[in-house]
Amino acid sequence: MTNTAFLTEAVKFSQDENIQATLACSKCTEVFQKEFPLALEGQTTQFKCPVCGVVGEADLPYKEADEIEKLQEDLAEVEPEETMEELSAL
Repeated sequence: MTNTAFLTEAVKFSQDENIQATLACSKCTEVFQKEFPLALEGQTTQFKCPVCGVVGEADLPYKEADEIEKLQEDLAEVEPEETMEELSAL
């Protein structure tokens, strides 16, 4: 069972569907950055410290409500791309 927790120092949600987290290992106290897929948002994920190799876990936050709302507004403004069938009909 995991008993090491990586402390989340900072999190940035990138536009390329990733979560960029700055973490601190509670065993070796080293600070490092790690990228996670956005699908892990709001979950606890397990991985190894890249410095000392201890297995631990980190809690990844959700995007803030205003960020989600802005993203949904941006997606609503995007026009759907034409499908290949529509393009071949031209």
